[in-house]
Amino acid sequence: MRNLLAANLLRLRKSVLFWGALAFCLGVGALMSLQLYQMNQYEYFPLDGAFFTYPIFVCIIIAVFIPLFFGRDYSDHTIRRKVAAGHPRAAIYAANLLTGTAVSLLLCAAYMAVVAAIGIPLVGPVSMDPGQAVLMVLGSLAAMAACSALSTLVSMACTSKSTSAVVCILGAFLLLIASIYLRSRLDAPEFYELPWGEGLVENPQCLSGTQRAVCEFVYNLLPPSQAIQYASRQAQNLGQMPLYSLLVILLSTGAGIALFRRKDLK
Repeated sequence: MRNLLAANLLRLRKSVLFWGALAFCLGVGALMSLQLYQMNQYEYFPLDGAFFTYPIFVCIIIAVFIPLFFGRDYSDHTIRRKVAAGHPRAAIYAANLLTGTAVSLLLCAAYMAVVAAIGIPLVGPVSMDPGQAVLMVLGSLAAMAACSALSTLVSMACTSKSTSAVVCILGAFLLLIASIYLRSRLDAPEFYELPWGEGLVENPQCLSGTQRAVCEFVYNLLPPSQAIQYASRQAQNLGQMPLYSLLVILLSTGAGIALFRRKDLK
């Protein structure tokens, strides 16, 4: 495992894709901080709005990075050589998962570091309660780890780099759209008022009972949905949210290792 991780880290140091993703996060962090500073010239906005934005675009970056970075292992026959050298397939999968997760966390940390370095002197610290802010950061990092686990599953199960990249990117955007739809259904009022004050009518779009419970579970489970909740600072049950991420990581990793073990690498 140590040799596999070392090889992945060496590839990262030479990866233009990795350095480009890191530079993008640093640039977005600086831009968001300066934009918030300009907005504060007319009306006060706390640093929170810029500080917690990273989950949405990092989950998309990861959906691009992981299949392109690890997809080369199939095209260059690196995975076959690793197996021939005696490395267990589970160890190969775990090394790629840990590497992808480390990249996602590093991208988040880079963004937050820039926002803190530029935003705090210009705007001031985050106005959120410190304990809640810590839970927000930890929960969002867990959500990014779950995004990495899903992208690793796809990239390790598909031998085509381009196909796995398309699946991961489209999947990320589709899940984001699904999350927005679920949020709109959960926010639908129980009644709506008829025009000209004719009274209230029950809203058929309002969810209740089992339907609402299932919808809330799916909404909290999907990593892109968690990204939206953290970025908009509307996440509820902050203590429970990482458990949903852990469930996604365990299920996707278990399925990914099982598929990779059966995969014909010839």
